[in-house]
Amino acid sequence: MSIHDDHVQHTWNLTSDDGDRFTIELWTDGYSVRVHGSPDDGHDDDRGREAIEEQLLPKYAAAGYRIASSYAVNDPASLDDEEPTGEPDGKPEACPECGDPVEYIANHCADFREGEAWLCTGCRWGQWITA
Repeated sequence: MSIHDDHVQHTWNLTSDDGDRFTIELWTDGYSVRVHGSPDDGHDDDRGREAIEEQLLPKYAAAGYRIASSYAVNDPASLDDEEPTGEPDGKPEACPECGDPVEYIANHCADFREGEAWLCTGCRWGQWITA
């Protein structure tokens, strides 16, 4: 197994009754697979999750191994999975420049910056929201 896991999307840790342990990694590119510590140590595959679920896991299950743990490491977030959070706290009561109402823009772009902002509906004064 790697010391650094920033390239790993998902990890499967397998074990057998006699204490043998090894790891299968699916990398964040979505298709690279690497086996660490088994008789196939160093095995690389470029078919991704399909190779793990349809070839490697059944092969090792038939050889007496079982999944001890399986977990996402750096699983890329999907935009479909994210729920809108609504407006954050701290909304100005009115634009400090012209007094018009202010609205929340979740993905405002200006110059070389992108992010959450409060913008005036009139003069378009803006204030970035920082974490």
